[in-house]
Order: sequence, then C-alpha cells, then structure tokens
Amino acid sequence: MERDLLDISGKRVLLVGATGVLGRAFATELSDRGASLVLADQAESDVLAFSKSLGREVEGVVLDLSDEPSVVAGVSRAGEVLGGFDAVVNNAAITSEGLLRAGDPSAPFESYPTELFRMALEVNLVGTFLVAREVGRQMKAAGKGGTVINVSSTYGVVAPDHRIYRGLPLSSPAGYAASKAGVIGLTRWLASWWGDEGIRVNCIVPGGVFNDHDERFTEAYGNRVPLGRMAEREELTGMLVYLVSDASSYCTGQSYLVDGGLTAW
Repeated sequence: MERDLLDISGKRVLLVGATGVLGRAFATELSDRGASLVLADQAESDVLAFSKSLGREVEGVVLDLSDEPSVVAGVSRAGEVLGGFDAVVNNAAITSEGLLRAGDPSAPFESYPTELFRMALEVNLVGTFLVAREVGRQMKAAGKGGTVINVSSTYGVVAPDHRIYRGLPLSSPAGYAASKAGVIGLTRWLASWWGDEGIRVNCIVPGGVFNDHDERFTEAYGNRVPLGRMAEREELTGMLVYLVSDASSYCTGQSYLVDGGLTAW
C-alpha cells in the first residue's frame, strides 16, 4: 500500500493559541485528521470546553504566555498527556484588540505607550521562545526529532499600508510587527540549532484573515491583494497539515507565506 505522506493520524501535537481565529480552524483540522491533541490557551478563554467539544483524543490546558511558570507547567502537562511531542504549533499572539485592555494600541507612534510595545514582544516573541524551549527540550531528550511550527504575519515581512486603517477602529501597532519579525528570526535560529537533532522549525506567515471585519476595511485590504480579498481561516490549514506531516521532512528554517499574493506587490 502506498504511503500517504500527508497522513498525520496519531501525531502528538500541542497547539498553543487554540481558541483564536486561526486556532479553532487549526484544532478542528488536526482533530479531524486524527492527531492526538492538547489545546492550550489562557484562563479566560474557553479552551477546556472547546477541547471537549472536539471529542476524541483532545485535551485542554491553561497556559499564559506572559507568565513563564505557566508556560513551563502547561508544556509539562501536555507532554504527560501526549507521552511526548511530534509537533508544537506556536499560534498564540496578542493583537491590537488584546492590547486595548492595557491602553490605546492605535495611538500615534510618536506617543505610543512603551508598555504596549513591551506587551506585544512579551506575548508574541518571548512566549514563542518559551514554548519552543520547553517542547524542544523534551523532543531532544526523546531523540526522535519533531517539528516546531511558529506563526508569524505578513507584517513581520513587510510594513502595513497604514492608509487602509485610517478612520477605522483598527490598527497595526509597531510592537506587533516587531514581534512577528522576531518570530521569523527565531525560527531560522532554532532550525540551525536543532538541525542535527532532527527537529525541524518552520514558520507560517498568514496574510489578513477575515474575522467579521468592517466592510470598509475588507474592501481596502482586498485592494492590496492580488487575489482581491482576505483569507478564510480554513485556507491556512493546508499549510499547517503539510508542516506537521512527513511530507515536509526536508523542510526547516523556512517561512511559508499564505497571503493571497500581498507580498508579491
């Protein structure tokens, strides 16, 4: 029987940031394809209920990326549940919506709060580092390799077109761009560090994903994209499956743009 390189059934996967826009689509796709899953997210999310709703071989854990002991404990618990890791997906991030709790993320750069800039770096970049460190330690000790998949953004590759945000209750803060660029750099560094351990590290770089955005914004954003629209969340799952699967066994240190052609212009 011919081997299906995209078969991920039985793969032991930790998905961090499981209840966000992409997280729910990622979790559903991985579960439907038979992966053994631990879903992780912050306490105020519905990660425990969401994991139960997916049923078979899915468990939820609470994990706060801004708190190192929480990350260490959460990854340790996930490793116990799964019996080790084949893959980890670093999908959690704080965006301008999350930053609203601490200040005004749409403030002009010249008066932008330092606290908000640091918060974006702490969650998006330091959090990714912590999860990768804890999972990578277990993968290295097991000696069977594995795959680490980080999630960045096109705004970690190119600057946003600030004109499309004018007059709208949306923004793309400098801290978000800086942290997501850092995720790409960290991905490359880790790929070279763990290459001889058989641990692959890659990065998914999504463009804008539709999440009930203002119609004015979706139109303005679509005008900046060759395909003429924002992505649907399910359109990112194919790249995730590829990177979790053995089909990508010779891929490491790469950033895979799934952006409708945004960065081609």
